[in-house]
Amino acid sequence: MRLISALAVLSVTLAGCTAPGGGSAQGPAATSAARPVALSAAEARTRLEANRWELVYWEGTPVPHGDNGEPVILTFAEGRVSGHAGCNRMMAGYELGASAGQIAIKGAATTRMACEEGRMTFEAAFTKAFGAATAVRFEGPHMYLDSPGVPTLKFHLRELQGA
Repeated sequence: MRLISALAVLSVTLAGCTAPGGGSAQGPAATSAARPVALSAAEARTRLEANRWELVYWEGTPVPHGDNGEPVILTFAEGRVSGHAGCNRMMAGYELGASAGQIAIKGAATTRMACEEGRMTFEAAFTKAFGAATAVRFEGPHMYLDSPGVPTLKFHLRELQGA
């Protein structure tokens, strides 16, 4: 009985050390899979438009969700992006550049409903940062929008509603 218990503990311990596909969780396969990837324009468009994207991290800025406010969720389709920016609906155009990872956000704007001051302040800063994005990259279920001099916006993919 002790032998069976010891084997069970050993197998659980070893299972935690092995990555899917049989490699070590610390090996090169795991490391390369975790690197952000800049996709070609066609690949990026497919990835952007196949999902909704929820803002989950923005360094130095509390991201609204739950009691803190409605989450920021964006949907990309046919050169347009729309969604919720923290208080109001947001809309903009977007173009992907010829080089992998290039993006340009055009005319980011929101509706003009009044909300609590903190949410309005967040929304104005987010809209400005989003509109300044020049690079898009993907890592697993995350999308990152980068802008010179602005902390990276990190989004998590959400399934399209009704899909």
